[in-house]
Amino acid sequence: MDLIHYEDENSRYITIGCVEKPLCMLACWVEDPNGIYFKKHLARVVDCLWVGEDGMKLQGVASQTWDASLLLQALLATNLYDEIGPTLMKGHNFLKNSQVRDNPPGDFKRMFRHISKGSWTFADQDHGWQVSDCTAESLKLSKMMMENGQLGNKNHQLVVAFAMTEPSSHLEEINQ
Repeated sequence: MDLIHYEDENSRYITIGCVEKPLCMLACWVEDPNGIYFKKHLARVVDCLWVGEDGMKLQGVASQTWDASLLLQALLATNLYDEIGPTLMKGHNFLKNSQVRDNPPGDFKRMFRHISKGSWTFADQDHGWQVSDCTAESLKLSKMMMENGQLGNKNHQLVVAFAMTEPSSHLEEINQ
């Protein structure tokens, strides 16, 4: 149960996907049907399971970061900066806010986790698992926006520096 609780806490009870979610939730229920761990799982069920017009829906894996970074790259390629500048900035702010700010707590190597500070996940910060492709695409977008003059502000530039260098040296500046 230690591994399950560690994963639950690090993913804020979303877990890594729709297959793991009910398994972890069931394990917590078996451990204590009235316990806090099970109740925290129940609160996050709406993130992956809901009722739509045509019945029950299940989201396999949320992909907000991945989708946003690729969509913003496509928008940037249109060279319509004047028309879509605010949209680009909102998208970049989403990615900036989705960047993982801390490594997993405790002895994360014992829990089969890796350093993740400065990375991006497939979904958002709550997901907790860094994904190299998402990190690469988010960094690529930030670099493209800087080169095109979309990120003149020092705080926006730091998001790239944060992930490309020793992350801890930039964390204080980014959180300002």
